[in-house]
Amino acid sequence: MKGFILVAHGSRRVAANEEIAAFAQSLFSGMSSRFDLMGHAFWELAEPSLADAIDQQIVAGATSIRLFPYFLAQGRHVVNDLPSVVEQKREQYPNVTISLSPHLGALPNFAHWLGEQL
Repeated sequence: MKGFILVAHGSRRVAANEEIAAFAQSLFSGMSSRFDLMGHAFWELAEPSLADAIDQQIVAGATSIRLFPYFLAQGRHVVNDLPSVVEQKREQYPNVTISLSPHLGALPNFAHWLGEQL
């Protein structure tokens, strides 16, 4: 079973976190043919944490999980924090493939696409 988790920063504002959850659900509707499980996680200030979201998908039967960092730039979370959790979870679940996609700002043609939208 294939899982996907959108990872965002998290906010003290409940509405902002709810917006991320709704966006993740909307995103899944366009990806449901490629992934069986869809989730979202927050790095800090909100739940579920990335570690908890990974655990939840594995309990649900995921054998591979793709993580997408919903971050524009290569800040500390993208460069250090997220890869650290991924490595810990790979060690904890050696039979599960956990991959970390490029962050939003690093996606090919993202800047061009965004410029077309503005």
